[in-house]
Amino acid sequence: MAQNATIRPQQIERARKLLQDLPEKEDRKTRPEAAELLERDFRKAKEKGYNPRELSQMLKNEGIIIPAYLIKRFFAENENASVPQKKETTPVEKQVPKKASFIVPDTSDEEL
Repeated sequence: MAQNATIRPQQIERARKLLQDLPEKEDRKTRPEAAELLERDFRKAKEKGYNPRELSQMLKNEGIIIPAYLIKRFFAENENASVPQKKETTPVEKQVPKKASFIVPDTSDEEL
């Protein structure tokens, strides 16, 4: 690779124009981030008698996809229960049964 690669003035002008004409980038949120931003509204909707599935469907009808399970996280009464934590489990070791051997010793190890 050439360490001192050059760029022509016309290319610099095209680059400048390209960069100056860039539109504002949309600030998009993931579904969990959006649900978190709407937490207060979900709680108010709950007080009005709506459940997570109904809210999810209403949002979907408007082209906003936030699954009911994400909304349900914010229906808990206290802050600690609002976002369920994954329970840490220790893996259980499988106990593999010992296979029978085709060779059966006629003398025990102690006798040898």
